[in-house]
Amino acid sequence: MLDSIYDVAIIGAGPAGCSAAYTAAKEGLSTIVLEEHARVGEPVHCGECLSHVAVKRMGLSLPEEVIASRVKGIRVIFPDKTSTIWSEEGYVLDKHLFEQFLAVRAQGAGAALKTSTRVNGMKRENGIWTISANGPGGSSSSFRARSLIDCTGYEAVSTKLTGLNDKKFEMVSGAQYLMEDVPNDGFIDFLIWPRLAPHGYLWVIPKRGGSANVGLVTNDYKNAHKYLKQFVEEWGLSGKKILRPFGGMIPSSGPMRRIFGDGLLLAGDAAGFTSPMFEGGTQLALKSGEFAAQTLARAQKGVPKPEAEDVDTIIEGGKTSYRAGFAPTSSGDPFSAHALSEYEHLCREEFPPYERLVRGKAKFYSFTDAELNSIGRMLPKELVGMTVLDKVAIAVKSIVRFGTRVMSVRDALDTFSYSVGEKYGW
Repeated sequence: MLDSIYDVAIIGAGPAGCSAAYTAAKEGLSTIVLEEHARVGEPVHCGECLSHVAVKRMGLSLPEEVIASRVKGIRVIFPDKTSTIWSEEGYVLDKHLFEQFLAVRAQGAGAALKTSTRVNGMKRENGIWTISANGPGGSSSSFRARSLIDCTGYEAVSTKLTGLNDKKFEMVSGAQYLMEDVPNDGFIDFLIWPRLAPHGYLWVIPKRGGSANVGLVTNDYKNAHKYLKQFVEEWGLSGKKILRPFGGMIPSSGPMRRIFGDGLLLAGDAAGFTSPMFEGGTQLALKSGEFAAQTLARAQKGVPKPEAEDVDTIIEGGKTSYRAGFAPTSSGDPFSAHALSEYEHLCREEFPPYERLVRGKAKFYSFTDAELNSIGRMLPKELVGMTVLDKVAIAVKSIVRFGTRVMSVRDALDTFSYSVGEKYGW
């Protein structure tokens, strides 16, 4: 395997990795994907939702077999069961089948896929990465590549192995049951009930045949499963069959401080790209994987992106300004940090303004149940297509109810508004 030097090695065959692999191969880069599990997409770790906006934005044509249900939108339910709706069509996926579809798509474009390959080391010398991995039965293997995209989810393997970042993002814990015979009306339910999901939320997500994903995220890791069991009881689902429990950790504090380095890009959850309010990450993973591959392709060809602006990033404790998108550098390395800095610019321009929205989320979760109920009652029953008068009415009610804390309400609702598909919410 050391005889071959790939243009790019991608670690992880989730949405970010498969999107990056498809784009890289289409751009003419020799590409290999290294996936630790024996089967792509297994085990499933998330709620499996994807907006129609996301599907259209990524140019995907979903096979029927990956769609577990079509939904009409998202209903947000406050502690007193006041609710509001985003009427926004989308899909609940069989996520393992969706990721397998993406992997086949990438292979069809020319990418190679190596499963049962867990990366445990990486080192870059003279512009070439040497990547070591464990395989079945204690076997070992090595791969070489000119560039590397880390799509390893919350584990963010490259950060651990290279020290690119001195610390990782904050995370919340997700716990979920796939349950039988759960009534639904075609909407996804998100419940903001701090009592059962501190600094998080609960959900009921309809799937095919009357089944549903019933789960939560919270920063109270040790009590997540206790809260979930209590929610199942309070939601009237006691006695319903649990087909499968699953869950995982989800980044919740925004992107890593560094998402690029010499020959290295971070995409998807590995970069910290999740929705600021409800932690959805699939659309962001797909798009950041695409951006990463496009950046590598332009860097390899030495093609500047004319509209790119200066990108400021933190390097070795000091602030360095990179001119984005111009490669190769004087060192002759087409994948230097200088050349790859365009990636940060692309993500910053396209994705939510995380620093502001993470602060708004903290304010949202600082409200008491009574205050959350008041916010819920201020909102119209339908959030899509709000008029200027609707927004003025919310502002007036906020001033009357919250007085000097009105700016906290404004910031919280700003974050809340980024939960729609158009803003990469799902």
